[in-house]
Amino acid sequence: MGGGWDSNVKALAAYNAFRGFTVGGFMTLLPMYMKYLGYSMNSIGGIISAWSIVLSLTLPAIGHLIDTRGSRPVIIGTGLLLIASPLIAMTSGSLWGLGVAYGFFLFSFLAGQPARMNFLYTSVGALRMGEAVGLTSSLFSASRTVGPMAAGLMARYYGFKPSFLALALSGSIGLALFIYLSRPVPPAGSGSNVLDAYRYLIRPPRRLALVLGYVSMDRFAWSLWFPILSAHLYASGYTEDIVGYILTLSGVVRTVLMPYMGRLTDRIGASRALAVSELLGIGTALLYANPSTITAAATASTLMGVSLALWVPAYNALIARTVGGSGGAYSAANTARSLLGSPAPMAGGYLYDTVAPWAPFALSSALLVGAALYALLVLAGVESAILVETPEGPRERLVRPGIETRGR
Repeated sequence: MGGGWDSNVKALAAYNAFRGFTVGGFMTLLPMYMKYLGYSMNSIGGIISAWSIVLSLTLPAIGHLIDTRGSRPVIIGTGLLLIASPLIAMTSGSLWGLGVAYGFFLFSFLAGQPARMNFLYTSVGALRMGEAVGLTSSLFSASRTVGPMAAGLMARYYGFKPSFLALALSGSIGLALFIYLSRPVPPAGSGSNVLDAYRYLIRPPRRLALVLGYVSMDRFAWSLWFPILSAHLYASGYTEDIVGYILTLSGVVRTVLMPYMGRLTDRIGASRALAVSELLGIGTALLYANPSTITAAATASTLMGVSLALWVPAYNALIARTVGGSGGAYSAANTARSLLGSPAPMAGGYLYDTVAPWAPFALSSALLVGAALYALLVLAGVESAILVETPEGPRERLVRPGIETRGR
């Protein structure tokens, strides 16, 4: 990752070092805060599902914006939304206000992720995406690891509102560093209009369609329980700070392993890495279904950390290696993940309240078996489509999003 793009890689790494604290803390505090205020699991899951449906419909337009205007402005705009999220939660205890806070947070993630990945792809290319994502995301993971533990401690001893304020401050510092250190990257300049971005999603090229099928299955399975995990642990009898410690353990494992998992992904292929990640996810869900002992909860957290450390670089490398790393490609994948996975939090909350707390975890495990098989049997056949063999080894074949890949 040498050359003229070093400053941008460093800028994203610096941003991630502070952004992770805000993300990890907010994801932990908001469900607990809603539970503290007396809202049901069904209400929490319903808000997540509703926003997922609405916001996912905007992502093709965001992808078009990234490809025509560049990724840096989108990163900055979504960073501002991330800062606003805990500030809104701090000032409102109503279901509507907390829903807006979550909506801003979710949009900052859904729209910011393709912008950040396009930012890296433009900087380092497809062949080194696993390494680049592993390196920059490890700093995000390290900061995110501290977030749940610190937020849990602050919430217990100082209250929820000061904790939300601290999260907003961390996000502000990170965004300021990114603006100062980063430089614009050239947009894809595809010349298409925003309607083409939606057509690209509705009628995707074959390789992208296969990827969308996988990410939708994966997202639905994990979303049955992941968004309500802190509330589930809280309802299982763990205090705010212990919930933070349990989730922090996952982050420690993820942080330590992610740089190595990024390099491993570049060696063994993204599809194989994704299959292993899903198998680890099955063990995670089964253990979290009944976290009656701290040993079971800690083991589940450890497995989740390993799974995510492998999944993050593998997923982002898969997009780059099958259809190119354009904003449109990443936005299409995120749209499918969000839209088709959006009923899962509501379904998981409903199963939790009406069947049993273990029900969403059991259904998730069954779906993750299917996702692992899909990655091995389907994705492995399309992953190398963007690469061509040369006497010196595999080389990246440049792809114009939605054109050269269409119909292949």
